[in-house]
Amino acid sequence: MECMAQGQPKPLVSWSRQDGKPISTDVIVLATNLVIRDIRRHHAGVYVCRANKPRTREFVFAAAELHVAAPPVIVQPPESVSLSRGNTARFMCNSSGEPLPVLHWLKNGQPIRHFRRMKVQSRGVLLINQLALEDAGYYQCIAENGLGTACATAKLTVIVKEGLPSLPRHLTATPYSSTTALLSWEKPEYNTDQIIAYSVHYQLTAGLDSQDTSFAVSNDTTEYLVKELLPHTAYTFFVVAYSPMGASPPSLPITVEMLEDVPSAPPQLSVASTTPTDIRLMWQPLSSQHSRGAVTRYRIDYSALDQMDTVFSVELRGNETQFTLRELRPDQVYRLRITAGTAVGFGIPSEWVQHETIVRNSPIDNSTGKIMQRLCKAHLY
Repeated sequence: MECMAQGQPKPLVSWSRQDGKPISTDVIVLATNLVIRDIRRHHAGVYVCRANKPRTREFVFAAAELHVAAPPVIVQPPESVSLSRGNTARFMCNSSGEPLPVLHWLKNGQPIRHFRRMKVQSRGVLLINQLALEDAGYYQCIAENGLGTACATAKLTVIVKEGLPSLPRHLTATPYSSTTALLSWEKPEYNTDQIIAYSVHYQLTAGLDSQDTSFAVSNDTTEYLVKELLPHTAYTFFVVAYSPMGASPPSLPITVEMLEDVPSAPPQLSVASTTPTDIRLMWQPLSSQHSRGAVTRYRIDYSALDQMDTVFSVELRGNETQFTLRELRPDQVYRLRITAGTAVGFGIPSEWVQHETIVRNSPIDNSTGKIMQRLCKAHLY
């Protein structure tokens, strides 16, 4: 790296690292130049050249960053494990390299197909819930960048003990409300007397990254009320039986969609006027999180500010995103709000918004022959 500085008297040049670390002892400083003859990864960083005017505090500086490309290296390989069926396997794999390697996983040499029980939880972490016999095998962590590839392998052994309960049977899920579902099942066919507890598991059906949630249930019941679910959302449930020796296979999964509910929020409303007797309302459709079902209708309420006791309402279809109120009074302040509704009913309305219609006989724009528009700023009532 060459650093040339001019000035009278001749500036004094020095080098440092921006991160505060000392410059490596194998780096050569020749007058104003900095030379690294054999680049290694520890040389990477930002180097700062500073030129000082002698016997003063006046200085200028310039900086340059050194990137040291490096092939991938597995610095933390996954470890082989032996676990009983029904447990959770967690493989960790950390790598280094420049640029940062991309990580992916193989099982027995084939790309892993993510599904309900198996997913990459975060960078370098493979999680397998409710281990089954078919999960046993060799898992490879592959790190890749433009300079090469690195690989590490771990073996997963799934242990199945004799005398474990068979899987719970005939699982059903019935929505009780938009946020509550009742699960019921029958006891396993074999080794029922060994059961000490059940575990209920569920997760969002859509999305590979949805988190598995589980609850423990005593062995004297075969039903469980799952609460705090999302309305109008599909969930997948399964149940596992436990004995002192370990877990049964999971029950056959069942998927159910929760009931709709009224929207939890109103649309965001904006208003404008183009003539003295109309107000144009516009809004965006609600997100699935706030709609809590299929929006089938909107209701617009409005009244003149000087006649607040008289409120008029207009109902629109759920696919509308704008509407124009006509035959209003010019130069008049109105208040307006909007409410979204599903088949269950209407949700909460938006806050009242005030808007003043255009004055009749507004100036004319001679160049276009159109009425000049006056768009009043909406504000909360």
